[in-house]
Amino acid sequence: ILGESKLCVSIAKKLREHGFWVGAIRPPTVPKNTARLRLALSSEHSELQISECLTLIKTLINNTV
Repeated sequence: ILGESKLCVSIAKKLREHGFWVGAIRPPTVPKNTARLRLALSSEHSELQISECLTLIKTLINNTV
């Protein structure tokens, strides 16, 4: 949960630019100020792909908050 819709959309866009399809879920789907990223994983994703995605999410959050 990132909170602010604008931040969530920005991070989701940057993740897509790096090849990770991550949704930005925001109001009215979720309550105000609880915008969040939605990841969908499958058995086809490698551990490396998951690790890279999580590392990028952490980096983007740390660089924008």
